[in-house]
Amino acid sequence: MKLRNLSLLLILVILVSSCNLPTNATTQNDENEAPSPAPTLENTPLPPESTATPIPSATPLPTDTPLPTATFTPTVPVAWPNDLNVNCRFGYGTEWAAVGALVEGQPAEIKGKNSTASWWYVALPNTPTTPCWVAASVTNTSGNLAALPVINQSIASVTGVSIEKPDTISVPGCFGPIQPLELKGSITMNGPGTATWHFDTQQNGVITDHATDFDTGGSTSVADSFVPPLTAGSYWVKLVVIGPNNKQAESSYKIECP
Repeated sequence: MKLRNLSLLLILVILVSSCNLPTNATTQNDENEAPSPAPTLENTPLPPESTATPIPSATPLPTDTPLPTATFTPTVPVAWPNDLNVNCRFGYGTEWAAVGALVEGQPAEIKGKNSTASWWYVALPNTPTTPCWVAASVTNTSGNLAALPVINQSIASVTGVSIEKPDTISVPGCFGPIQPLELKGSITMNGPGTATWHFDTQQNGVITDHATDFDTGGSTSVADSFVPPLTAGSYWVKLVVIGPNNKQAESSYKIECP
């Protein structure tokens, strides 16, 4: 029995010893085989860097910048009074009649100027089709004045004619001499010039041509006389201007023979 146990112990030792042999030991049958190649390390690519877009840092909002103050620039040159209302005249110069007024708060378009740019030729807002002249010295302006055309001086004309009604002639029986019949009237011009005129009567025709000079615009009285035939009745009489333009006024007189 002891021998049997000893045999089992010996077999167990042998088995343990065989299990502890080195793993790289080769047997005779393995000598002709090529050694297994050493394992190689593979280049394992690193994970790509993150391509995520970075979040931008907060940018401060711009502060409010005040807008520039709008400046009015007219597309056409204009004029307005620098103090009180300004006379607008038919021609440039104070000797010309005022035909309108440049009023505060109502700029007028400048159409032209005289050769020295001392007067502006303007179209008033209420009468834009009949320009007139205002003095540059009493006006303010805005716009391009250099491009304005030079306008020639105006030509004066007769703007008004009036005639007074002559006295009635009364001659008993229509016999005997009578005093000349006085004819009176007035002529108005809008500037310096000469008016040529005469009285025209139903009984005697044209009396005499006259020429009256005007240094300034305005009205001037005119007169003439004649001795009419003593024939009872009512007769027309006219004051006729023949230059620089035609204009006339008419009235009548009466001859009585009680």
